[in-house]
Amino acid sequence: MTPSNWGGKREGAGRKQAQETNKTRVVRVDEALIPLINDLKDQYKKGCALNNLTIVTNNQDAKQQTTLYNDPASVSIVTDLQEKILQLEAEKLIIEAKLIERENIGLKLVQERDKEHLKAVHADSKVESLKSSCRYLKHTYDELLHREYDCMAITGTGERCSKPAKVDSIQNGLMIRVCLQHKKLAENNKR
Repeated sequence: MTPSNWGGKREGAGRKQAQETNKTRVVRVDEALIPLINDLKDQYKKGCALNNLTIVTNNQDAKQQTTLYNDPASVSIVTDLQEKILQLEAEKLIIEAKLIERENIGLKLVQERDKEHLKAVHADSKVESLKSSCRYLKHTYDELLHREYDCMAITGTGERCSKPAKVDSIQNGLMIRVCLQHKKLAENNKR
């Protein structure tokens, strides 16, 4: 068998390596430190040693502070800014307290509205129940009223006559309302 040029490891294949790269590492830092870290990286790329970078940063802060406090205009600006910061923080606390108070009031109003809504729903259900009872009573009344105007005579099968009553008739000493047919029968029975 002849060796194949397909597949496997070949000399000079793959990505070329960069010349002397530094190892890197991912680190989580606070967002407030990001500008300082970016400045340190820029200075390091320019060739400054890390020990010098931190000392220079500390010295710059100290120099800036001493020159800042030696200048009376700067001092007044800084004190004004600090006073404004304190005032804004106090206003923020007041606004937060008012916001919490309004949220509590809003919560109470929502609870009261929900109570009233439940009362309204309960009242509606009572009204519907009363309407249903009224319809039932009206039906019963109509049935009783209809029964009162029906003939009161008993048919041959032993049931009450369902014809409308037209006249009064006396049977066995009682006055009853009967239809015309039963009136004639009652008159014939009297003779």
